[in-house]
Amino acid sequence: MPKTGRNDPCPCGSGKKYKHCCLEKDRAADLAPAIAQGVRLQAQQADHAAQRKEYEAALQQAQALDAASNAVVDLVHAGRLDEAEHAARELLVRYPEVHDGYDRLGMVHEARAQFRDAADCYRKVIEFTRANPEDYDAGFVDSFLERIVKLEACATEAERAVNDANRFG
Repeated sequence: MPKTGRNDPCPCGSGKKYKHCCLEKDRAADLAPAIAQGVRLQAQQADHAAQRKEYEAALQQAQALDAASNAVVDLVHAGRLDEAEHAARELLVRYPEVHDGYDRLGMVHEARAQFRDAADCYRKVIEFTRANPEDYDAGFVDSFLERIVKLEACATEAERAVNDANRFG
């Protein structure tokens, strides 16, 4: 079909010239797909920018968690157990959605030879892990179960030694 010229009679039958009748409407209809594509691209760009911001925020939070968790380990290794305990309890408050606080508090109790308290913390790690199995490897729980068994044995041995000392001392 031949294209209607600007000065031709309008094909709608109004009797007006095309440029004074339907030209702008037809141009808008011709441009509509391109405009819609532009709007879709802008929406995609905005979505990508929002996803990037969310990713960057999550990455920053993960890095902050790692730094705080590792700081507790460093304090335990340095023998600064009161500071380590405070920092581990702070982990529990700031990051309740991860197991690190219980794990690090267990390390503090272990360093203080508070074996039953350490075992209780590690049990909480296991509870947390079982409540969120999609976030953990299968062997993760096993390593904590082994630690608990060893800690319970140490606690029993320590209690036996205290009882013997009281009896014979």
